[in-house]
Amino acid sequence: MYTVLLVDDEPLALEGLQLFVNWEQLGFRVCGACENGVEALAAARELMPDVIVTDIRMPEMDGLELIKQLSGERGGEASSEFVVLSAYGEFALAKRAMQLGVHYYLLKPIIEEEAAEVLTQIRTRLDSRRAARRKGDDGGEDASLPLIAAHLLKDVLQAIEDTDRVRAAGVIDRLFRELEGHSFEWAELFAGSLSVQCAKLIRESGGEPASLLHPGPVPDPFETDTVEAAVRLRILSFVEQAIGAMQSIRESRACCTMHEIDRYVRENYRSPLTIRDIAARFYLNPVYLGKAYQDKFGSGLLDRMHDLRIAEACEKLRSTTEPTCVIAEQAGYAHYRHFLQHFERRIGMKPAEYRASEK
Repeated sequence: MYTVLLVDDEPLALEGLQLFVNWEQLGFRVCGACENGVEALAAARELMPDVIVTDIRMPEMDGLELIKQLSGERGGEASSEFVVLSAYGEFALAKRAMQLGVHYYLLKPIIEEEAAEVLTQIRTRLDSRRAARRKGDDGGEDASLPLIAAHLLKDVLQAIEDTDRVRAAGVIDRLFRELEGHSFEWAELFAGSLSVQCAKLIRESGGEPASLLHPGPVPDPFETDTVEAAVRLRILSFVEQAIGAMQSIRESRACCTMHEIDRYVRENYRSPLTIRDIAARFYLNPVYLGKAYQDKFGSGLLDRMHDLRIAEACEKLRSTTEPTCVIAEQAGYAHYRHFLQHFERRIGMKPAEYRASEK
């Protein structure tokens, strides 16, 4: 079982991380919890955890400085895997963490399914690292070479799936650094594997991989400098095409999903819906849902529900003689004062005035 150190300056966030993630089922054990970077630095040096889950914004020492210091002290295969926690709007900071070599991040508030997916990826990576060390102990200078390429291939594929160009380029650069001085036969194998796996990823995502170009043959291996530059450019070009394909698929899928959500809202706006309820129904992060809906339709989900409720109320005020309080309840408002606030904000007059003006 692998060990995990949790770092967050919010006590409730720390408690939530421990309670809402099934660490043991995923193969991990929480070995410590810290409320700032300085405390975490000391704990990491003492406990040597396999994984460190850290917030970015913290007093005394932030998460980025913590990662930088620990990465400098524990280089290579001995280093911990880092997962950064970032709130919506902190993507620039999360990007800086990726540039420090961090492969994983989670958006706050943490959703159990997303955390489980990330931890499963980390466990696979740690298992590969452990197996590589065992093979190395058994003898053979290049025993870990295929495993290095294999787990970096997984990292590139994950970056492609996340449409993260910066992370993908960073992993490829690391690949060439790790395998510097070895035969360039590995490059041809890596490029071929990448082509196959990308085609599979795109097909499973609902796209057509036939439009992707293959990296092509590796140039003359005796021209070492030319080979390295050419192979890197060829792989990067292929990755760029794969990311473009994933973005197109995702944009198409997101468009369909947002229309499905809008239809659901139009059919259920009278119910006491929340963004979290709708997000859970469509298996989306609530923060992502709010932003994606706003980008697609130009208004927020809650505004959309109130617009629909007030439109229904206006229609009934024009066509019936029912009391206003009854109409408000039928439209989905449990509290009459709440109805009045939204009605006047959108129509510019009180319901009684609107009814009189429409006669």
